[in-house]
Amino acid sequence: MHIELVSTGDEIVTGLVVDTNAAWLSALLLERGWQVRRRHTVGDDLAEIGCVLAEAAARSDLVIVCGGLGPTSDDLTAEAAAMAFNAPLEQHDDWLDIIRERYASRGRSMPQSNVKQASLPRGSRLIPNPVGTACGFMLQLGRCRLYFTPGVPFEFKQMVEEQILPELVAARETSLRRFHTFGVAESALGDVLDGLVWPQGVTLGYRSSMPIIELKLIGRGVDEAAMVQAEAQLLAVISPWLVGEGDEEPWVQILAALAGTHLHLLEGASTGMLQRLCRDYPQLHARFEAELPSDPAELPRLPGTLSLLVGGEDEQGVALCLQEGERRFEQVIRVPHPDRESRERIIAFCALDMLRRHLAGESPFGDYQTLVRHSMRVA
Repeated sequence: MHIELVSTGDEIVTGLVVDTNAAWLSALLLERGWQVRRRHTVGDDLAEIGCVLAEAAARSDLVIVCGGLGPTSDDLTAEAAAMAFNAPLEQHDDWLDIIRERYASRGRSMPQSNVKQASLPRGSRLIPNPVGTACGFMLQLGRCRLYFTPGVPFEFKQMVEEQILPELVAARETSLRRFHTFGVAESALGDVLDGLVWPQGVTLGYRSSMPIIELKLIGRGVDEAAMVQAEAQLLAVISPWLVGEGDEEPWVQILAALAGTHLHLLEGASTGMLQRLCRDYPQLHARFEAELPSDPAELPRLPGTLSLLVGGEDEQGVALCLQEGERRFEQVIRVPHPDRESRERIIAFCALDMLRRHLAGESPFGDYQTLVRHSMRVA
């Protein structure tokens, strides 16, 4: 599906306001398997807005327009759409009544300027705004569907998530499967995966979000058999580094596998990053100590049945330990990454991956390509 976004407003064109709405929407659509092809920013000029709308609609399946639906003279989007698509504005009395009621509930009379917010292009479908006076609307022009939304971020995001996105999902012809890997470089995956032949209609996408490389199988107009074939082909390559599947973050999936078991954490070199990844787990007992030994054998034993310890760091690496009762799995891992925060996230997730592997009945010591293991032992 060819998707384009249009943002309107002089304040965005001039840089006085950062267009966070478009960035947020692009990322949200990508998460759901749709990639935005073009993004446009246009100032408060009736002719220019109309021109951009007409050009985007002519080549797109979906256009989402943000901004310019307010009550003032520089809010021109509805009028520009009416002009571009030869669809004269018509007043929607039901929405006008809602605007009046919302003002009345605040003990105020509706200003006359708000009347324009109930005037929409002929043939459009009104999309109610749950919180503001600027309703959205949808126009269908041939194969192209255009959604028009207010620019206030809170109103815009609520409308997208609660009203527009469910319609897109219901009508989608796209299948999406997500896989999360750790300990392997994106380039190394690309060297193998980019040379494979995928079933017709299936494409592979990558997204790096330290410390995870996410891979997406996106199927357009394909049946379940094609997706199953593509998934098997992908897993044959990435299984050694696979740490999660689906929409949930991999650390959430790892903690869910604990099934209520109490987890004790002690961390040093990751400076609290491990606790941040685990903070929503209700059976968590965690503390931070700035000065911990870099030899895992010297790390203290924690109470409880299951513990993760991130010790200190020296030139050989960081001490990591998984403790289950009296048994301990210890290793020293060196993380060759120049950025401090990224290194801390890698260290923290490496500790969680020890837990994931152990819970899955595997060796806690993963075979990582991007990390250097100095030592390991079972004590």
